[in-house]
Amino acid sequence: MANEKKTGFNLLLLVISYWKTLLVVAVATAALSFLLSTPYFIKPKYKSSVIMFPTSSNAVSQLVLADGNYNEFLDVTQFGNDLQINQMIQILQSREIKDHLIERFDLICHYDIDTTSKYWKTKLYKYVDGNVTFSRTHNLAVEISVEDIDPNIAAAMANEIADYYDTLKRSIIQQRSIEAHRILQDEMRLTEEQVALLNDSLSHIMSKGVFDYESQSERLTQQYAVEVAKGNTVAVERLKKELAVLEEWGPLYVSVRDRLYHLKEVQEIYQQKYQNTRVDASYSLPQKFVVERAQPSDKKCYPKKLAISLVTTLCVLVFTIFLIVCQDGLKQLCQALRHSAKKEDRAAETQA
Repeated sequence: MANEKKTGFNLLLLVISYWKTLLVVAVATAALSFLLSTPYFIKPKYKSSVIMFPTSSNAVSQLVLADGNYNEFLDVTQFGNDLQINQMIQILQSREIKDHLIERFDLICHYDIDTTSKYWKTKLYKYVDGNVTFSRTHNLAVEISVEDIDPNIAAAMANEIADYYDTLKRSIIQQRSIEAHRILQDEMRLTEEQVALLNDSLSHIMSKGVFDYESQSERLTQQYAVEVAKGNTVAVERLKKELAVLEEWGPLYVSVRDRLYHLKEVQEIYQQKYQNTRVDASYSLPQKFVVERAQPSDKKCYPKKLAISLVTTLCVLVFTIFLIVCQDGLKQLCQALRHSAKKEDRAAETQA
């Protein structure tokens, strides 16, 4: 333990003995790093941000046409939760957003990308990923941050991402809405054709004299019993013919009528769903609440000269101290070797 303290103290004394050298190195490094971080060597970047909240729901029909009691998830003014935030960030990180920015702001030219190089696309998307970031805030919002050497472009890109998010999410949602709308159109057309056929069949059956099977059957049966009791053979024969017609066409009448009633109910359901899908496919509400739009910054965010100077100076000082310690260690090793050689020479002379 005492040897360790002694070694540490000797190391401290060694570093102090080189204080002039270390001071010169620190001042020179700080000055050089500060100079190299100026705009002459590193282009400064400016940062602009957009703060926005996701919405709680996407379906316009559910938000506008829904009946019943109040539901906070169907409130057009309700902010989204964690799930909607994760969905928003996932959409913002999509390749579609990056491609739109590249085309909209001609980032190939802006980032000076050589399209003749082998991996120019990888380099381009690396630039975009490095300059455009998305993150959650503590208040369950999403922050879009864009860094660029031009403060106006940084602000314009951030706002463009927020605006294009609506377009992209609307297209994603409407893909399903339009397809559902088309399917419902086909089903409604088929149902209408079936209803028309059943109406024709029902009209044909009614032309045979069957208008309401249950009531007609009950009335004719009662009247038949009365006429039989009276012994009115003419009326009995007439009623037999009517009952025969009812027996022949009655079951078909019931079947067609019930099937038609069921299809009418289906038509009502289809009509309601058709209205919902038509609204979802044709209209769209904003998919976000923008709290703060991006503005061009008048203060650069990169490089931070003070931080660069401090970190660089500290690293160079540590490396310099390491070299001093190595140099001192080599010096002591050489002295020990020379001292050992002298001892060996003396011993050899004594023996001689």
